[in-house]
Amino acid sequence: MLVEGPADLLVLKQHLVGAEIFPSAGKSNVLRALHLLSDWGDPAVIGVVDADFDDPADLAALDGRIWPYDERDLEAMLIGLGVLSLVLEHQGSSEKLTKYGGVEKLVRRLVEIVEPVTALRSVNSRERWGLAFDRVSIADKIDRRTLELKIDGYCAALIRASSAAPDNTAVSAACRADLPDNLGPRGRDVLEAAGVALRRIAGTLPAAASTESVLAGQLHSSAGLALASSRWLKDLKQRIEGMSLDGRSSSTGDARAVGAR
Repeated sequence: MLVEGPADLLVLKQHLVGAEIFPSAGKSNVLRALHLLSDWGDPAVIGVVDADFDDPADLAALDGRIWPYDERDLEAMLIGLGVLSLVLEHQGSSEKLTKYGGVEKLVRRLVEIVEPVTALRSVNSRERWGLAFDRVSIADKIDRRTLELKIDGYCAALIRASSAAPDNTAVSAACRADLPDNLGPRGRDVLEAAGVALRRIAGTLPAAASTESVLAGQLHSSAGLALASSRWLKDLKQRIEGMSLDGRSSSTGDARAVGAR
């Protein structure tokens, strides 16, 4: 099995005992390796990847060899499985969470907060704008008191950080466009919003203890039980077993052909 990086390996390895899992330093490397192995006729390899904002048609040639996470990516899938709720309950204030209306209500709000970013990421991918999302913190543009994303400020900061961006009117309109599909937001965008919530509305954590990277580590390490009982993992295990049987059948057939010659 090929995965995008070390985080995928750490999350999955305890659930897939016996499978050989190789982190590949990015999705593009997973796809490149799968194309090569497909050309070589190797049937027993599968790639687990984020869906991201790619056009599904671009992966059609690898149908059967690609196993995307449910929702947008690994972190989004774990959020959908309820793991972020557990993290918030452990890291936040029970009193503040109750006052807000409960942890599930907060998680729904966090997903809503980043919907404009989700829409913008989709348009950026489709139009190949090259916006520098990694250079602009979503958390810095969220009001800690209201959990509102300052969309115009975020768009302006993103344009300034990008070397070849469209004008503010186009970027702002993209933020307000319809969502591209039902896969939801990028998981780490939600974690940025969760960090803001944990500093005031849902807790009293300092900024350094509630960054996206810190919360991602907690999300990954808390995923075991929810992931183990997920339909996604059960289907993946069945797929791996099927590939193993196909591989053994292929090897047996090759050996018989050699013997016949």
